[in-house]
Amino acid sequence: MNDALSKAKVEKALRECETHLKRMNYARGKLAALMPMDESGYLALTEAQIESLDQYIFRYIKMQDAMGERLFRQMLDLLEEPARSLPFLDKLNRLEQLGAISSKEAWLKLRNLRNLLTHEYEDDSASMSEVINQVYVVYPEVEATYQQAANFIRPYLH
Repeated sequence: MNDALSKAKVEKALRECETHLKRMNYARGKLAALMPMDESGYLALTEAQIESLDQYIFRYIKMQDAMGERLFRQMLDLLEEPARSLPFLDKLNRLEQLGAISSKEAWLKLRNLRNLLTHEYEDDSASMSEVINQVYVVYPEVEATYQQAANFIRPYLH
């Protein structure tokens, strides 16, 4: 892949991640007074609170997808790492070795929460409130993981 195209793809993935983080942070601020949330708090959510919660969850899932499926892959392509055909865990290992992420295990924990969100059902309020609490408290980790990856790759964009 040519260098200019690789750089453009990384820059696009960075912008996408920044948008998701910004919107997650906004929704997170609206949810702060509700956290931690128990089952009765979950069941008592107003429509406006549900809207903020839905936005936060949606952006968390989108952020995970943007980083895992686009940003990380594009970073390795830009660095001309022979990783395109590698399993995702091997790509994470390589990113960790390069210093682009702090820990493969930490990323997998964040990814697992994303997967829980996509498989939780709203009628299981106890489980849903537990997952919501977990996703809410990991925001700083998501932001730090993105910032580390972004700070790592930016020098290669110039």
